[in-house]
Amino acid sequence: MSEGARAYDSSRRQSRGRDRILEAALELAHAGAGWDWAGITFKAVAEAAGISERTVYRHFPTQRDLHDEMLLRINQRASISYDDLTLDGVGEVVGRLFESLDTFTPDTPSLTRPSDAAVAMNRERMQALLQASGGDVRLAALLDVLWSNETYERLVKVWRMSTPEAVDTVRGALDALVERRGD
Repeated sequence: MSEGARAYDSSRRQSRGRDRILEAALELAHAGAGWDWAGITFKAVAEAAGISERTVYRHFPTQRDLHDEMLLRINQRASISYDDLTLDGVGEVVGRLFESLDTFTPDTPSLTRPSDAAVAMNRERMQALLQASGGDVRLAALLDVLWSNETYERLVKVWRMSTPEAVDTVRGALDALVERRGD
């Protein structure tokens, strides 16, 4: 290499390729897969992204890795974080989760086998709720139930609430639980 010449850095190109694949996968999820991601295969993602299947494999060794990254991206976009979660902040985080869930097709089943990322996020959420509730397992468990995808789906499908109504309902229940804790 001549003096002054820089080595080629492909990291930005690889990052853009990875983002393109994730965006195509998320578009498939939003277009009809909902939370049942079995149909979001490397072949389907490659076709949606306009790239080869081999390129998808280059960025994601397994379909599970791709699905885990999709889940992480969904949470990032919804600004869902468990860092320094407080009881007063639970309602806000639940609101962001429900608003994010509203962007998916509503008549699809939940994941039957959670991904590694989903399991890790559940553990992280449970720990944050336990810490926020001062170790009160019953309160943390109730907060967790109110915060779940299943609660959102039930409020929207069975009770026919809009997403803002579901958010208000759960926030009201969360506030009542936290308020009663002092009794």
